[in-house]
Amino acid sequence: MTSTRRAGPARPLLIAALLILAAALAAALLRPRTDTASQPPAQASQASGSLPATVTDARVVAVPPGIRETSVFATLRSTWDADVRITGVSSPAAGHAMLMVTHTQDNMTGMSMTGSLTLPAGGTLTLSDTGDHLMLMDLKEPLQPGQTIPITLTDAEGRTLTIQAPVTKP
Repeated sequence: MTSTRRAGPARPLLIAALLILAAALAAALLRPRTDTASQPPAQASQASGSLPATVTDARVVAVPPGIRETSVFATLRSTWDADVRITGVSSPAAGHAMLMVTHTQDNMTGMSMTGSLTLPAGGTLTLSDTGDHLMLMDLKEPLQPGQTIPITLTDAEGRTLTIQAPVTKP
């Protein structure tokens, strides 16, 4: 005997949640190799404004056509003797951008938008596929491997840092 179940009101929400999860996983799986020995030293950049940090290993993940969001990874190094609270991110390549944190609870890992990320005094903040990172949402056009995308970080004091991040595929 077979039984059929009608889709309840929760089913569309479940489908939407699964689609969002699939897009996030695709971005993580499409992360380029972390072999930094072959990356040119030109990837390091000084702050274009006054945000006291340098950036290395910046990269934007190339995503398949039709995917309208992607992840940005990098390592930020503080050149300051106080914590720097990063409160904003923007890019002309995207309709909007978000600061993201990754959290684990009850053996479940998820990500969520946050109001700030902290670059510790004299330390580093690693933006990666398994931790805190940046998201570019509502991409204005497909990103091509080899392109360089400007991404501007803003701190709580209004200082900025513009990263020139290459688009890379896995």
